[in-house]
Amino acid sequence: MEPTQLGFEQSRTLLDAYDIPVLGRMIRSREQAVHAAEELGFPVVMKTVSSEIIHKSDLGCVLLNLADRAAVEAGFDRLMDNVRAAGVREIDGILIQPMVKPGHEVLIGATQDPGFGPMTMIGSGGRFVELMADVAPGIGILDEADVRNMLDRTRAGRILDGFRGPALDKEAVIRLAMNVSRFMAEHPEIHELDLNPVIVYEQGFAIVDARLIAGEPVHYPRQTDISPNKMASLQTIFNPSSVVLYGASNTGTVGGIVLKNLRRLKRVYPINPRTSVLQGRPCYPDLESLPEVPELAVFVVNSETVVREFEKFCKAGGKGAIIISDGFAESGRRELENRLRGLSQEYGVSYIGPNCLGIIDNFSGVNTMFIPPHRTGIIREQGGIGIISQSGGIGMELMEMLEADRVGMGKWVSCGNSSSVGVPEILAHMGQDPRINVVAIYLEGLSEGLKLMEIGKKVAAEKPVVIIKGGSGGGKEATMSHTASLAGSHEAFRACCSQAGFYLIEELTEDPKIMVNVLSILTTQPRARGKRTAVVSVGGGAAVLLADQITAEGMELAQFAPETRLRLQELLRENIKAANPDDLEQMLVNVGNNPLDLFGNCDDRRLMRALEIIAEDPNTDVIMAAIYLQVPYLSEYLPERLVEFRRNIGKPFIVSPRGLSTHVSRFREYLYGKRFHTYTVPMIKPLSIALDIWQRYDQNFMSEAELRED
Repeated sequence: MEPTQLGFEQSRTLLDAYDIPVLGRMIRSREQAVHAAEELGFPVVMKTVSSEIIHKSDLGCVLLNLADRAAVEAGFDRLMDNVRAAGVREIDGILIQPMVKPGHEVLIGATQDPGFGPMTMIGSGGRFVELMADVAPGIGILDEADVRNMLDRTRAGRILDGFRGPALDKEAVIRLAMNVSRFMAEHPEIHELDLNPVIVYEQGFAIVDARLIAGEPVHYPRQTDISPNKMASLQTIFNPSSVVLYGASNTGTVGGIVLKNLRRLKRVYPINPRTSVLQGRPCYPDLESLPEVPELAVFVVNSETVVREFEKFCKAGGKGAIIISDGFAESGRRELENRLRGLSQEYGVSYIGPNCLGIIDNFSGVNTMFIPPHRTGIIREQGGIGIISQSGGIGMELMEMLEADRVGMGKWVSCGNSSSVGVPEILAHMGQDPRINVVAIYLEGLSEGLKLMEIGKKVAAEKPVVIIKGGSGGGKEATMSHTASLAGSHEAFRACCSQAGFYLIEELTEDPKIMVNVLSILTTQPRARGKRTAVVSVGGGAAVLLADQITAEGMELAQFAPETRLRLQELLRENIKAANPDDLEQMLVNVGNNPLDLFGNCDDRRLMRALEIIAEDPNTDVIMAAIYLQVPYLSEYLPERLVEFRRNIGKPFIVSPRGLSTHVSRFREYLYGKRFHTYTVPMIKPLSIALDIWQRYDQNFMSEAELRED
């Protein structure tokens, strides 16, 4: 059934049941128009209603302020002429409404998203709704807090609160949006709902236009919980007592690389019927010949063999699997993947994959990556970061960046096709692991949006979840309402992140380093108590750029206390040349401000003394130092002095060595060796996100190794 617009009377009947009142009467003749206008009371508004017309005003299909019988009769004729001139083939009728008094116009609309279900939107309405694009979406049946948070993200919300005018009836608008969300949840056959405009007053509102698009009921995954059996199976996958590797082989092959990467585990059973020993371990011809039934199976064989051997493994009492092999749904073999899924559900044996790189668990020692270690940057140091990636390549790239920054990691997962276990389940697992302090996720597609949102709420209530999503661009199909033109799967995903409490980074396609630097700052720096940031530079250009970025990201440049400024002025006095003492004092007035430039003739003593003074400043929460190490008077001993300084302060100390020379690289390498992390770009955006996370969770995320300075 093709989606069609419901008639006015049918729409009003449906909406009235949910306390969504729409003004007006539908007529189909000149005489009916006059009769309806006289009953409603002059002046009135006349509108042409047709499924072929979205923007009525553009076609001359809205007439305002018709004051008497003659105006209504003439208006009816004019509307019919305009319809014919526009080439509209069929109309439902003419809507007669009382001419309501002016107020603020908002949009409340909704669509059915195939991954998330009902998505309600609220924001600025009226003729220019698409141009303004001032709307915020929400998922599912909304409560009062959900709608308030949505309005807080719009300019419309500020106007309702009384921006340059009286406060309007925000509570009534919130209740209306809640009713719309409930209506959509209980009517999956309604694809689109459009209330535009809703005219809001100091008391009450008037809905002067409503559009409902109906079609086949939209079905979306509604299950949001995870069975205890699946969670137990996942626990086994990450922490098995024994492992069988199907497709084990010699070094230089996929099976050989995976076997080598599993060397930290004691009870690993390679299966290969063509040999009896592999990499110093006994090798077995089949599952039946093993001395025990392993808890975890890892598959690197062809897809048909995977299905056959997975069934045997399940029947034998196995508990979980990692299927690295490809050749399933991603290559058109859906029947094989459906068979895998069916076996998993029948025997209660969950698996990660297929078509994935597998997992790394630095706590248990499981590592099923088939990439040679010398070709990538596998993190072996335990840390509080958990990474979940639907793309093996992006996941590997993020890990390599973290490894280059000497940042530890706890767990890493490449999800693959996710036909048994997906991002929501793995997020739930990491949420329950107290050793994981921060979860980072890369997503490309999502089939169970509600499950991710509901599980995400529970996890994000306890620990930060930072998320990045690819595949957010692309075109949009033609729509039949204002709301649908503003809605889309990425808008639904943004709503999911907002309601779940995720930190959504949308700049991944420009620079994956943003995600990495967020994780690095959180896990290697002490918690900041606020957002007041001091910028110190050796060379002024970097300080100016950083200060601009700080304010652009909504952070705050610290205002040094008077005592701090006096101490900094005294420190820099020797560098100011003046003809007489009075001129010197006048020049010092502009010295000691934030950002602080220590000049190109800065030496170690001046830099370290300035940092010590600022560290004691009561108005500074974060210290950022942009250092041009190339200047002549900074010594080779500066890195040691910075390490010692960092040990003695309890504030984030962000050091940005400027430039790419060999000298700068040596400086950075020395600091890395002392667990002192330095940053280039992007730096301010990640710091801003980290500051938000510290403020929200009020806890330290530094790894044990960082705290011990191992």
